[in-house]
Amino acid sequence: MKFNLEDILYRGLGTLDLTREKIEELVQMMIKEGDLTRKQGEELIKKWQQKGDQKKGEIEKTIEEKLQELGLSSQEDMQDLKERVSSLEKEVAKLKDLCLDSSDH
Repeated sequence: MKFNLEDILYRGLGTLDLTREKIEELVQMMIKEGDLTRKQGEELIKKWQQKGDQKKGEIEKTIEEKLQELGLSSQEDMQDLKERVSSLEKEVAKLKDLCLDSSDH
């Protein structure tokens, strides 16, 4: 089975979301059984979510750095290039029109 970097990224982030659900289920069970108060459970979930979000950001940053090391462009880079090419195409079209207009006279 062949995976590309994007697949690996989404699988990793999906795992974080799945783990978040399991943590929430575990905390709810602990609250129900009296091992935690609702407030303690909410604080535990909040703390875990903050750590998860931090790890998610670190993973995304690492992948972006590795893509750059490999010489691959990000979607943002590609979008920026598309916008620049589009702008340049418009400028070239304007210049062509100016040249055609001046050659008519």
